[in-house]
Amino acid sequence: MAAIRIAKLRKVYQKGVRKKRVESLKGIDLEVEKGAIFGFVGPNGAGKSTTIRILTGLLRPTEGMAWINERPAGTPSSRQGVGYLPENPSFYGYLSLKDLLSLVADIRNVPRGEKDAAIKELMDMVGLQEAGGRQIKTFSKGMVQRAGIAAALMGDPDLLIFDEPMSGLDPFGRDLVARLFRDLQAKGKTIFFSTHILPDIEALCDRVGILVEGRVKYTGSVQDTLFSEEKCVEMTIRLPLGTELEEVPFRGSPGILWEKDCFYKVEVNEGDLPSDIEEISRSGGSIIKIERKRKSFEELYKELASELPAQRYGGIQSDR
Repeated sequence: MAAIRIAKLRKVYQKGVRKKRVESLKGIDLEVEKGAIFGFVGPNGAGKSTTIRILTGLLRPTEGMAWINERPAGTPSSRQGVGYLPENPSFYGYLSLKDLLSLVADIRNVPRGEKDAAIKELMDMVGLQEAGGRQIKTFSKGMVQRAGIAAALMGDPDLLIFDEPMSGLDPFGRDLVARLFRDLQAKGKTIFFSTHILPDIEALCDRVGILVEGRVKYTGSVQDTLFSEEKCVEMTIRLPLGTELEEVPFRGSPGILWEKDCFYKVEVNEGDLPSDIEEISRSGGSIIKIERKRKSFEELYKELASELPAQRYGGIQSDR
């Protein structure tokens, strides 16, 4: 049974005084297996948040259907066992973090005898142990984001739907949330999150869906998309001082990816690897690292979005 299933989903908005029709989603199909971390990637305005709001019942589709655990999205039963983080979480500023989590625990029907332990555990999980008594209005944006994640986890939901969960987080917060995602998956949770930061997809996800102008242009395994069909490897090597790369008799013509001082990163055919390693050794060089050539999601996205003007997919960030 799929955790999330979407079929022929369309959403049309009417904007402005002239009620101009704007089609945000153009008949998308998507399926998320239970226990997966699924990344939903696309530029700002691609339709990611619209999809999530339909899944959580905050919007109604114009056409098509969506299901949460085989229950129609938007129904009360479909929201049971779901934790949700909106794109821009906002809370009553006068509440402390403990007050907020206590309120969410009551809404989630957490037993009174378990509530204090659940609040403490969640504050620990998101790194806000020392901020429990502070008013939320004193929090930074990253702290508010982590507070929202803690609130979404209250009640131990099996499915987590997060809209841009890494937004506003500093490097510490990003690393904490990434480790949290992996721990939650190890416990059997399903995580569906949207982002426009590609390394988050590469580092965390089992599968990915790429949304381009309201259409799902690609879904698949992260591993299937990372590695090129070409049988190429990338080698980082160090040559003796005074030895040029051209002096090493590679079997083919290596593609130079970068060079600095006596270090080189080159691309060679996989079949030539044993011979090339031997020649590097004979030249007095050493191998620092060998890895399969892989395609980044930035490259994949730009291929899929190649028909769009540059400014339309400028919202994708490589963080590199």
